[in-house]
Amino acid sequence: MACDDDGVPEPGTTAVVIVLPEAALLLDAAWRIDPALVRRGVPAHVSLLYPFVPESALTDQDEKGVRALAASFPAADLLLEEVVTASGFVAVTVPGLQTIVDAFRTQWPGLRPYKGRFGAQPAAHVTVAMGADDPTTAARVRAAIGSLLPMRTRAAAVQLVALTEEGWQQRFTVPLGVPDGP
Repeated sequence: MACDDDGVPEPGTTAVVIVLPEAALLLDAAWRIDPALVRRGVPAHVSLLYPFVPESALTDQDEKGVRALAASFPAADLLLEEVVTASGFVAVTVPGLQTIVDAFRTQWPGLRPYKGRFGAQPAAHVTVAMGADDPTTAARVRAAIGSLLPMRTRAAAVQLVALTEEGWQQRFTVPLGVPDGP
């Protein structure tokens, strides 16, 4: 997950994400170049909303909203093709998930994605490396992950996760396109 402005999210921070297991290869490639660039223990994912509602303020209505919105979008086969870089940040765009990212942002308009650090509407993406401030390192990461693209993956479920003292933990997972129970 991305971090707050101090570089470290606080316990109680939540996020709504779609994990893309096949994209783990991209993080592995960056890790082989410099392990410090990759947040280990955090799977390859697209953040739909980060930060989400703080865990202490999370309501049943918020959770029902996440479930209902996830149910309104079908699972999707995705093609990852484009690497983007900006000030130490290396990512792969995921345009096939932009519509669902936009829907979550619309549903919770008071939440600023990434606390506004990347503008009001950052593109759907998988963060591969953070802190690649050395241009040579960033170029090596870009080349390594570029050699793995294009990559096919599938978005199948939405997860609500919360940061605890032990790391990021799933609160729940809901399949895309499957209505929740009665």
